Amino acid sequence: MSEKETYVDEAKRRIAHLSYKNEQLEVRVRQLEYDNAELQKWVNDTCVPRMVEMNEELMNRYNQKRYRNHNFRKDYGRPARR
Repeated sequence: MSEKETYVDEAKRRIAHLSYKNEQLEVRVRQLEYDNAELQKWVNDTCVPRMVEMNEELMNRYNQKRYRNHNFRKDYGRPARR
């Protein structure tokens, strides 16, 4: 009968250990969810507007260089007179 009791005791000990680990992991998951929400808020409030601003700035620079010495009259001619 002692063999049966040791098996039950071992199972109880493992269940207790796994329950404790599960509680620790649940706390960690909640902390990671909170950190993720903070990071997402920071990205939306700070990074996205800055990226849009930088994109517009780069597009303006590209367009300025591309058309700096461009002669549109030569390409399209003068408008036809009626």
